[in-house]
Amino acid sequence: MDPALMRDFERICSFGGRLAGSGEDSAALDWAIARLGEIHPGAVRIDVPFEGWECDHAELQLLPSDVGLRCRPLLRSASTPPEGLEAEVVHLGAGRQSDFQAAGDRIRGRVVLVDHEYPFSPTHLHRRRKYDMAVAGGAAGFLIANPLPGAGVLSGSSGRGRGKAGIPAAYIDRESAGQIVSAGANSRVRWTITGKEREGSLAGVGVLDVPGESEDRIVISAHIDGHDLGESALDNATGVACALAAARALSTHVGQGTHSLRICLFSGEEWALAGSRTYLERLDESELATLKLNLNLDTVAGDDKLTALISDFPRLAPFVASAACAAGVPLDCYLPLMPNSDHANFAARGIPALRLLAGFDRPDSRVNNILSAGDRRPVVAEKELRQALRATIALGWLGLKASAGELDALRIRLV
Repeated sequence: MDPALMRDFERICSFGGRLAGSGEDSAALDWAIARLGEIHPGAVRIDVPFEGWECDHAELQLLPSDVGLRCRPLLRSASTPPEGLEAEVVHLGAGRQSDFQAAGDRIRGRVVLVDHEYPFSPTHLHRRRKYDMAVAGGAAGFLIANPLPGAGVLSGSSGRGRGKAGIPAAYIDRESAGQIVSAGANSRVRWTITGKEREGSLAGVGVLDVPGESEDRIVISAHIDGHDLGESALDNATGVACALAAARALSTHVGQGTHSLRICLFSGEEWALAGSRTYLERLDESELATLKLNLNLDTVAGDDKLTALISDFPRLAPFVASAACAAGVPLDCYLPLMPNSDHANFAARGIPALRLLAGFDRPDSRVNNILSAGDRRPVVAEKELRQALRATIALGWLGLKASAGELDALRIRLV
């Protein structure tokens, strides 16, 4: 089934980590749009603004020894004063709301250290929520530690908007966190981050429409950008390769008796979902009304367990079950909204949306390599990617053939 699937996956990885604004994401998107153009004429690129930023310098030292610690600023971190920041560190473990509440005023004026969590589980608390609690508590800085030994630092966004209040924020590795904690309750660090805005930053969006008999559209989406620590193979070369292959499989059957198909490839996802958010904001209401279902593909390999995150749309559960039966692929569902990929922006517009994901609640799976230097081609198994493709084709075809009433019924959402 589709011999080009793995070739496309390899080609996407060859562009590098594809950090938005690096040029790698733009080159990969242009290639992907050309691939879409081979499927059906009319593939276009739309560039939307996003709040670009880059780090000029970052340095973290443990005092009084001046031992250097590994750190990587979160995207859009606030800068320290030019002379640097020196402060005590308070370790809040997992960094849950109860941990921040228990710390109380001890947070104010100190650097908060919390642990990163495997991002795909029912109990996960996103780093941006921990960062926000640190800011609200008056912390001077925010450090988040990779809990996996020998795995280095991670990469991710602070979510801080341009001109918004914020604090210096960075990932550190497990070993550096251990040194800080071992230094005791009054451990101190000296920290310098110098970052700058990148004016005029643009995130590309690749769009292909394959018209059916109905103007209503089933949208298959994936984000092409990633992080520059590895190749962003899991997150999200897997999703883009799967979206291209699903487009090839479905496009020849779109026409009389089906709805229309739209493929969207977004950049700027790793920057707090900026690309898809701005793209949807710029669509007029009449076009938005034609978007009936979003199937978002993000990290669809790295484990043999696939889950559909169905974003508080309960009627997507039987829809997913029907597609799973047709594909012969086991598919679990998780109902609560997890705003961790572009499906969240569709859901915010009232569009039924799901994220297809591998490794949900499987922290020991190869999916635990995302955001790290380990996110490279060898952690992706071909059989897992082909399984995700079968599921995507089944989901897409079920949506394309559904009645207008069946699609409208999917919009019912938990209050």
